[in-house]
Amino acid sequence: MASSNSPYDPLLLGKLLLNMGMTMLHAGAPTRRVSMVLDRVSTAYGYRIYSDLGTRHLSVSIRDREGANAFSGGRGKPALPGVNFRVVSEVSNLSLDLETVPKPLAEAKAELLMIQSLPHYSRWLILLVVSLAGSAFCYTFGGDYKEMGSAFFATFCGLFLKQELLKKGMNSYVITFLSALLSALAVMLCWQVGLLEEMGQAFATSVLYLIPGVPLIIAFVDLLDGYILNGIDRGVNSLIHAFAIAAGLATVLYVFNIPF
Repeated sequence: MASSNSPYDPLLLGKLLLNMGMTMLHAGAPTRRVSMVLDRVSTAYGYRIYSDLGTRHLSVSIRDREGANAFSGGRGKPALPGVNFRVVSEVSNLSLDLETVPKPLAEAKAELLMIQSLPHYSRWLILLVVSLAGSAFCYTFGGDYKEMGSAFFATFCGLFLKQELLKKGMNSYVITFLSALLSALAVMLCWQVGLLEEMGQAFATSVLYLIPGVPLIIAFVDLLDGYILNGIDRGVNSLIHAFAIAAGLATVLYVFNIPF
């Protein structure tokens, strides 16, 4: 039922807000930006929103202009979000459009579903570009062409394994550890067979694709915006991934008895 002072169904609006909020959180948006988008959309449809945003869950309550509760609900995801700024930008643009001209809720939902279904880059294109980036980092840190080739090979192998394990829904920290382990082993293999005389640069840069740089920045932004718990949650999650990377590298160094 629509509110007495709004032509829009609060149940449909509440579900739309939950879907928009979780889409942005899952895409790695800073907490403040998610809050702004939800407030913008609810205001456009004549309601006031009260939200509780975590990194894995979202709860909203919307009230009409008289203060009566119109909808309360929550939604969550078991895993911490990834990063997809294209989705974050598109949802933000949708909220601006709705603020200017509130569309029927069914139409707004359809546009949100289109955003959620935006195609990702080809898996093989990602493997190629990220591996090239790994070899470029190796060159930046002083590696020669043999080390660059080894870094490319190691990055490709590790990222391929990461993609496969993500499909199986494995724990993200274990995925990071195993990917770092395989990348380090790939460089070690190149060194063992004589392709490399010095493996330092290739070894160090073979795992840079795993570094959680953007999540760390978003964690810092959340802390600055006053979302302390979310900032700590994102920050600790990123640090555990960093520890998993270090553990993967250290394991290879220990197994092959290479001095740290």
